[in-house]
Amino acid sequence: MLVFDELKKNDPQLRLVAVVLAAGLFILLAGLWWVQVVSSHIYQSHLETQSSRTVRIPAMRGKILDREGRVLAENRPRYDLSLYLGDLSREFQAEYNRLRPVKLVTNTPPFWKLWIGSRSVVRKNAPLTKDQINSLTWQARYDVAEAAVIKIAQALGQPLAFDQKSLKHAYESSLYVPYPVLQDLDDAQIARFEENFPGGLGADLDLQPERFYPLGTTAAHLLGYVQKDDSSIEGEDAYFSYRLPDYRGVVGIEGGFDAQLHGRAGEESVLVNNLGYSQTNNISDAPEPGENVVLTIDLDIQRAAENAIVNHQGADARAAVVVMDVRSGDVLAMVSSPEINPIYASNSAAFLSDPKLRPQINRATDENYIPGSIFKPIVGLAALENGMDPNENYQVQPDPEDPNHGCIFVGGRHKIKDTVHPGPYNFRRAIQDSSNSYFINAGLTHAGIEKVVRLGEKFGFGQREKLPTFQDAKGTFPTLGRIKNPDWHDGDSANIFFGQGEVSVTPMQIAVAYSAIANGGTVLWPRLVERVEPQDPAAGETATNFPSGGVHDKIGVSQRSLKILHDAMLSETEDPEGSGYPAFHQAGSILNLHVCGKTGTAQVWNEHNQIAFHNYWFASFAPYENPKYAVVVMVSTEMGGSGGITCAPIAHDIYEEILKKENAGKIPAVAKN
Repeated sequence: MLVFDELKKNDPQLRLVAVVLAAGLFILLAGLWWVQVVSSHIYQSHLETQSSRTVRIPAMRGKILDREGRVLAENRPRYDLSLYLGDLSREFQAEYNRLRPVKLVTNTPPFWKLWIGSRSVVRKNAPLTKDQINSLTWQARYDVAEAAVIKIAQALGQPLAFDQKSLKHAYESSLYVPYPVLQDLDDAQIARFEENFPGGLGADLDLQPERFYPLGTTAAHLLGYVQKDDSSIEGEDAYFSYRLPDYRGVVGIEGGFDAQLHGRAGEESVLVNNLGYSQTNNISDAPEPGENVVLTIDLDIQRAAENAIVNHQGADARAAVVVMDVRSGDVLAMVSSPEINPIYASNSAAFLSDPKLRPQINRATDENYIPGSIFKPIVGLAALENGMDPNENYQVQPDPEDPNHGCIFVGGRHKIKDTVHPGPYNFRRAIQDSSNSYFINAGLTHAGIEKVVRLGEKFGFGQREKLPTFQDAKGTFPTLGRIKNPDWHDGDSANIFFGQGEVSVTPMQIAVAYSAIANGGTVLWPRLVERVEPQDPAAGETATNFPSGGVHDKIGVSQRSLKILHDAMLSETEDPEGSGYPAFHQAGSILNLHVCGKTGTAQVWNEHNQIAFHNYWFASFAPYENPKYAVVVMVSTEMGGSGGITCAPIAHDIYEEILKKENAGKIPAVAKN
């Protein structure tokens, strides 16, 4: 009773507190009622008209490096000039109000105000249909955007095109992202824009990564090229509201290692309002950069090979070069001519349109060529292994129609011409002068087609080299089943024995085969990539190494037979009568290097039974004492020539660069597993 009595006392302060609390509670309840009841439709409308959009952010593509870490392909910043349509919303509305037609209405004042003055005329918006309002709205947007583009063009000092269709598409599909006006601005354009651009137009520079090849066409066929492709890769979300420009590797290293180079795209969440304009941006998933790919290519040797083709055959020559380390299988240079510019390869319609030059074809690995005489060492090895005496002479018979040159009759009637003079030929002279008759006789009499085919299979002819570039032709080569077919005759075998008929190869296959001849009989898988490593070494991620020296097969011939062949091939460049001698012993061009080589010429016939062009070859390895490098050169041309005249000088320049690197202490090391 005492407590209640105390509370009932007439205390003004207590009453004031009670009133304040009651008023506060009333305000809170009133506010809650206003939000939950009166204004509920407004917030519901906001919820219905606001939504989130997801934007795919491409990852930073990895670099491609040569064996010494020099950059062959990388990314560079590209500055695009864009309009931010959301920043122009007020201008759009103002222009719409200006364009909307009005009508004059006479305003009659009420009777009690007639004494004040007369009638007045006012302007009011004319009534419009829904279609008229829509048309006027779009016209206002076009006018504002075009005016902005014109002002930007004036600031840059160059005309800019404005396309209403593209603006409409961007406005309807991706209003929350910048609308591109001009792409890939150069330094001068950027400077003019920053200095002279009139503000308030909703325009700014956007930074986009772009694939860049700092050395231009160097190693372009090996590197391959990229095409614009913003589709999701494995492990990424498939659905995005918008995708920023991205690239996908097509062929070459760019294509074969696209998964490693590409990285993983990120995601940005954009909150847009009921008009489609961006309200807030938040990167919910950061992109993961791609990895770098380190090649076995030596940039110095690569450039020397490319320059040698241009210097001796011209920039438009249809040619190929492969340089390989015979001990490891590492490809030190790979050239295909004519060269391409990988930056424009994916965007040029003319890139694929020239059936004669076919610049998109990697002639080193993805085009088949008749080998001609460079196949004769394989036939010679098979014959030597089957007991042929290399010192025994074979008498090349004169051609009855051309007594200055030899020939051989197969099956008693089928004549095959020879380019050498009639007379006695042992193995060394037959290799040096490249006698067709000698090797046809060696194949038919000593080796037999089955042993030649079996040996060719061990070298890898008719098989792909498992190159990770999508540029790996397998060539053609007869199988054991084919040569046992009843329609196979001695004439077919004879054609194989001097590198014609049902046999075609890639320069890479020849480089692999000659490397095996050089290293003692081990057929190695060619290696183009040394390792894949993270872009940021500090990230703690480990590199993926690709071991060298992968063994494809063993040819299974004796070291005696290989030594005989090495000596014979040395005479090709060391004997004054050898077809490769002039290229390596002209004044001022003598190398301190003993090169074992074999020249070759193959005729290619058209559908009219006419010679369309020639494939000239020079296949080699060096040094003779301890082989380290194989150099294969092929030139396909309608012009006259020979392997010694057309191709050997190119090989000479390549070996010259190799010697320079050795003398400078930069010998391409044999990679260890």
